[in-house]
Amino acid sequence: MYQSTIIVSTDIDAIEKLFIPEDKELNRSKYSITKNKKQLIFEIEAEDATALKTTFNTITKVLMVWEKTKSLTRQ
Repeated sequence: MYQSTIIVSTDIDAIEKLFIPEDKELNRSKYSITKNKKQLIFEIEAEDATALKTTFNTITKVLMVWEKTKSLTRQ
């Protein structure tokens, strides 16, 4: 079993909403989201390294789109 954690500490309410419709259980991995006052915590569990990488990339791609959209709306 492989595990990884991603911690986000900005715009946590808005980012949490982005992940509501996402499927949190994939073929060989799953992730959960926990929110506290200052952080959004993504806990990833995977059967193998490839599944871990896939899930990690899925989460970070959504975060990258959010970041890019946010920077474009500021201009």
